[in-house]
Amino acid sequence: MRSRPHPCPHPRAGGFTLIELLVVISIIAVLIALLLPAVQAAREAARRAQCVNNLKQLGLASHNYESAIGSFPMGNQGYANFPSCGSRYPFDFRTYSAFVYVMPFMEGGAQYSAFNLTLAFNSPSNTTASAVQVAALVCPTDLPFTQIPPPNTPFVHSSYAMNRGRIENVIFTWGVNSNPDPKAPYYKTCNMDPGDGMFGWESSTPIAAVTDGTSNTFLFGEVHRYRDEPASVFSIGNITTYFLSDYNSQTIVPTSAAFVIPRLNAPPDRDGSVFNDCLMNPNVLYPPDWINVPACQNYGQYGFRSLHSNGANFGMADGSVRFVKEGINLQTYRALGTRAGGEIISADSY
Repeated sequence: MRSRPHPCPHPRAGGFTLIELLVVISIIAVLIALLLPAVQAAREAARRAQCVNNLKQLGLASHNYESAIGSFPMGNQGYANFPSCGSRYPFDFRTYSAFVYVMPFMEGGAQYSAFNLTLAFNSPSNTTASAVQVAALVCPTDLPFTQIPPPNTPFVHSSYAMNRGRIENVIFTWGVNSNPDPKAPYYKTCNMDPGDGMFGWESSTPIAAVTDGTSNTFLFGEVHRYRDEPASVFSIGNITTYFLSDYNSQTIVPTSAAFVIPRLNAPPDRDGSVFNDCLMNPNVLYPPDWINVPACQNYGQYGFRSLHSNGANFGMADGSVRFVKEGINLQTYRALGTRAGGEIISADSY
């Protein structure tokens, strides 16, 4: 008896089962999770490299300025008409920072020429120059900012600040009885202290005056915005003064300048309490009294800070750029902020 052949089996339908799809999706998700940190790290490395390059440009421009003029640029101008010293503020207040003076050495000659340095910083004549953002002053890791809208005076945002050292010379003066006080130091500069950093109030530093060694002295450092900071314009590069912070009306933020009294990456003062404990402390009468007040270590707006992980980039006075870890010994860190403090700093201490 002949058996009937079985019919040919139907071919399997194309595609994947639900389980197979879930497995593939899981594998892709795992691969993305593994690759994403590497991609983010590569992007941050590129941003950090650009940040380093910006600081190198600032250092090179400062050295070219020093070669042409005989000293590093002035930290800032002060009051135009001595001895008024603020009696006609803001009309006499020029306060243009070192970032303006080095513009011709950073391919910014046209912008520099647009500034009228004989007028106050907020003069309408300087509105155009103040509105031009200098790309080399912004680190790609820094957060975006909002420029003040017209008719207010615009400002140049900056991710970097001058090293003003350990002596507060943005708010406090040596004057007590009057301003200026002929009996106090620095009478001809309205009793404003030139400081012990690389940049001071109406003072310039020749390279020969950096007796601590140019490789052991900060020139510029990073001052990135805090992650929760409102998109204000307080990280300003073209003037050196101070404003009330967006955090609180009692919190002061210096512009274009930072000090080494606060530790690196110190937290921001959000309610004015640190400002009161530090600069409003009754023991803080003359510079450099605040170095002896522990609360001043935590006044982040007055110090250098960065959104790079674990530290910040600093341009040194010799033109090099170094990454300084935020855990650096505070005394070593402060020693790096002085130009002629006489401190001994070993190469492996930071």
